[in-house]
Amino acid sequence: MKIDRGLAVVLGGVLAAAACAPAAGTGAGAGPRITVPVPSVTCASGPLTSFAQADSAASSMALVGTMADSAQGAAYASALAQARRAVEAQPGNAYAQYLAGQAALGTRDYAASAAYLARAEQLCPELGVYDIDRLQTAGAGNAFNTATGLLQAGDTTAAITSLQTAIAMDPNAYAAEFYLGLISFQRQNTGEAVTRWRRVLQLLETMPADTSAAENQQREDVRGNVVNAMVLAGVQYLQREQNEPAIPLLQELTRTVPNSADAWYHLALAQYNLERWNELVASGQRAVEVAPLSYGAWVLYYNAYAGQAQAASEANQTARANELSRQATQVRTRSESLPVRIEGLSIDTGDEATAITGTAVGTGRTAPVTVEFTLYGVTGTLGTGQVTITPPANGQRAPFNLSIANTRPITGYSYRVVGQ
Repeated sequence: MKIDRGLAVVLGGVLAAAACAPAAGTGAGAGPRITVPVPSVTCASGPLTSFAQADSAASSMALVGTMADSAQGAAYASALAQARRAVEAQPGNAYAQYLAGQAALGTRDYAASAAYLARAEQLCPELGVYDIDRLQTAGAGNAFNTATGLLQAGDTTAAITSLQTAIAMDPNAYAAEFYLGLISFQRQNTGEAVTRWRRVLQLLETMPADTSAAENQQREDVRGNVVNAMVLAGVQYLQREQNEPAIPLLQELTRTVPNSADAWYHLALAQYNLERWNELVASGQRAVEVAPLSYGAWVLYYNAYAGQAQAASEANQTARANELSRQATQVRTRSESLPVRIEGLSIDTGDEATAITGTAVGTGRTAPVTVEFTLYGVTGTLGTGQVTITPPANGQRAPFNLSIANTRPITGYSYRVVGQ
């Protein structure tokens, strides 16, 4: 078991001394007295000193590492009670707060640990670099793990408290922020979810580089999950007919992932809903470029011109209305010549590969169509794969699927026709 830095000396000289100490005689007590030195830190703004109640708590925690795992919970609880008495005796002594924070961490009372450690660092900022920063990071990780267990058990309220505690202990706890965003999303608090996820991206951008390949991979995966989640947040806005906040969010995402078929389609849909025909021209065009067999995208692109044509006609701008109608007709003609239509796409990234499933809708054509899908992540292209679709009868539907060798979170996809 890893011992906190403030107690590390116990494993060196103190436990060795205890092991070599003579047995206590009758009435001598439960065993040898263990003295734990105060952290070797000079506090500029407050006391960090030993006193009786604090020494008792420190000694109790020093012994925890020598106990069986099954006994450590009760031992930490006893040490916490002693440390709390020390805090009551000298609330302005950073040592008492520091010990209480460690003991609370041992009992898994992460909220209490966060409060005690924060107070200790407030009283003696030098303790932060010495040990509190490390303790808080460890406590945040433990609080996060507790939260995920609570979520799996269906106790969302308690999970939120644990996630908030993780962030209080470690402001860089980006995974906790991400999960709080997920909970907000599930509760239809879309704006709060987006705020949380933007915070995650900010943290990932500003955190110093890590030498651990696993940590760097996790950061990349979280970034990918966040971008994907924010696209879903845009969709959630649209489902509630909240087009105004959806548009800037989806515009941001099309800049972040310029090849995301979902982001472009839903941006175009929001602009269509608000009759922003001029803006819809560019979005609709891009939507059909990244998903050329999406009939829904073609309909939106068509309406970009048809909507402007109607507005021009109502304003007696005959020449402009005629030109826009001509452009709308061109788009409609192209949409009606699709060799097959694709709808209902679902993309699922698993432990071994990414599975793509969808539905092909017949348009009257019979020649097989080969479609190439491309998956994108935060660092670029993640993989490509092709599927040959035999069009069903006109108006009929048939499923198709393919698998792409990728296990990383995707931020978007596009596809193109490569053979027909």
